[in-house]
Amino acid sequence: MTKLPDHPDIRAMELTGYPRGAHPVPFCTCERCDDEIRIGEDYYDIDGTILCKRCIEDCRMTAGKEDY
Repeated sequence: MTKLPDHPDIRAMELTGYPRGAHPVPFCTCERCDDEIRIGEDYYDIDGTILCKRCIEDCRMTAGKEDY
């Protein structure tokens, strides 16, 4: 039995997560890592500095006894 190739839109979704020709519009850029922050994504504005969710998580620390 011959395997049929996937439709181009299905292949585009598998490769990029978006249908062919569709790409989310960037809203702004993270000032720490320069990644695009797209419409609908979470971001943080800390005293005018725009940070993406990943950078905030990378900077997060938990206080413990070793910090004294």
